Amino acid sequence: MISRKKLALAKMFMSRTAGYLALINAGMILFLVLSRLEDYGFDIEIEKYFFPILIFGFLILGVFGWLEDYLGFHKLERAHIEGRNPYMKEILTRLDKLDKKINKIKKSKL
Repeated sequence: MISRKKLALAKMFMSRTAGYLALINAGMILFLVLSRLEDYGFDIEIEKYFFPILIFGFLILGVFGWLEDYLGFHKLERAHIEGRNPYMKEILTRLDKLDKKINKIKKSKL
């Protein structure tokens, strides 16, 4: 029987792969849009414009990703997600208890 741990690991791997599939999907959608423009009478050479537009789109995604990180949105998002993570909550609770004990010991020595 497959354990919950193995299922969770498989789900994590599939989630990582979904990001790459989204990039491939964006390329397919771009190809469809360019081909439909040809159907409506716009003279577009798909072979000439497809890869430059696709690479430009990936560059824009990279710039927005960098900007999100630079402005601190990624850090805030991760903090919010980890705050809802039960495993991380347990770790933070233990750290708070240790911090209180340390402060109590420091005060008693003064």
